[in-house]
Amino acid sequence: MRTPLAAALGALSLLLWASGAAVGGQAGHTRSESAEGVAAYVAAIRYFNPGIDAYDAYRIVTAIGREARAEGVDPRLVVAIVATESGFDRTARSRAGAMGLGQLMPETAAGDGLTDTADIDQNVRGTVLTLSGNLRHYGRLPLQRRYVDAIAAYNAGTGAVDRYGGVPPYDETIRYVWKVVVLWRRLTGLSSS
Repeated sequence: MRTPLAAALGALSLLLWASGAAVGGQAGHTRSESAEGVAAYVAAIRYFNPGIDAYDAYRIVTAIGREARAEGVDPRLVVAIVATESGFDRTARSRAGAMGLGQLMPETAAGDGLTDTADIDQNVRGTVLTLSGNLRHYGRLPLQRRYVDAIAAYNAGTGAVDRYGGVPPYDETIRYVWKVVVLWRRLTGLSSS
């Protein structure tokens, strides 16, 4: 029997895959543009954020698909990061001052030219730019290590990851990397639990 999380992740993964044409700006309708597709997507996102409305949920999935494709990043990894960072709450704010869906720090947002971190499109863009920058920074590493270090750097910064030669020994960062990787594996179908 599938758990609610497994069902939500399955629907979300399918919709991210199916959203290619709509998000890529091509003409025509895809499953993600249909009422059925939007409903399935909203159900998946509501697992993480029960209060989100359908319009914001649709804007999030299209922004993730568009920005991830533009930067060559797996959109399922972006979803895993956003789910872990904010639970899809675009108004989330951490004690440290990180803001929005991807919990961007003000200096990171400003460096990416963002003016409103609560704006879905801007925050997703900043999230993807930060992640893709981290992946480029660790681009010479073996694939698995590259992704683990890029995810750790999303949480702790590239300086900390570089200083420790990998995931820093911070409890928060260790838990963060584990959560993101587990969710990403579920979204890619590599893990069913």
